[in-house]
Amino acid sequence: MIIIENIHTGEVFTGDQLEYFVDDDTMIGEVYLDGDLIFQSIDVTTEEQLEIEFMNEFQCDRESDEYLIM
Repeated sequence: MIIIENIHTGEVFTGDQLEYFVDDDTMIGEVYLDGDLIFQSIDVTTEEQLEIEFMNEFQCDRESDEYLIM
């Protein structure tokens, strides 16, 4: 499980899969958590650049499956 918190707003998201996508034509980067858009940035050219910008806005924690309550 992934827990993501917006550093500025305190909004928290939880999910299992984090995906980075950069559109080469528009230079817009998007970050999805379980298929839901949670972050968007303009003027990015690589997924690495998008990830750096995302990490400047969000704090991410990954929990081990052994700590999940079923």
